[in-house]
Amino acid sequence: MIKLFITGTDTNIGKTYISVGLLEEFSKLGLATLGMKPLSSGCYTENDKLISPDALALRKASSVKLEYKLINPFAFKQAIAPHIAAKQENCYLTKKKIEQAMLRMLSIPSDLTIIEGVGGWCTPINEDELMSDVITSMKLPVILVVGLKLGCLNHSILTAQAIKEAKLPFIGWIGNCIDPSMQAMSENIETLKFLLPAPCLGIVPYGHKLGHLNLEPMFRHCL
Repeated sequence: MIKLFITGTDTNIGKTYISVGLLEEFSKLGLATLGMKPLSSGCYTENDKLISPDALALRKASSVKLEYKLINPFAFKQAIAPHIAAKQENCYLTKKKIEQAMLRMLSIPSDLTIIEGVGGWCTPINEDELMSDVITSMKLPVILVVGLKLGCLNHSILTAQAIKEAKLPFIGWIGNCIDPSMQAMSENIETLKFLLPAPCLGIVPYGHKLGHLNLEPMFRHCL
């Protein structure tokens, strides 16, 4: 069973877009796939339940269909930092609660389970714990989505250093071109390829689907 955690250099850089694309690519290979977003904010209400568009997209792209609550166990209305959103709704998030929800999901049979993070690597879940603490404790392999825009070099290098310090398998990174007017994009991509301690799994042009990805490192590290 392949288990992958998808983190990003920031919020709104295409983690869901890439996660959905990976689920679709692995499904094309005939694998049973599952996508999960344990924690989400900025949700809407439907039938008295809070729903995350990101979690819905993951559910739709998964070949194994599950009830929504398993895919997105912690959902909050306000589009703000999840620990603040949770506090406003009288919910106290903890590393243990999130781990338990993720372990329930990981116990469901599949060939590939993708867990999408919230925000960036160091997103707080309460005053003392970060989402990265959950992933470090569970020793999950990590893929980094780099939002290709001005500032991505600094964000990418800092995130990669944090993943390395956590002693987690850093499978690789995917560049997602979110700013079509970014200057010196190719030079930035080459810098990332040189400086990041993991292979580039692919570059997604602005407005395009995933296209060709190097899936081999995912199989090699996770099987």
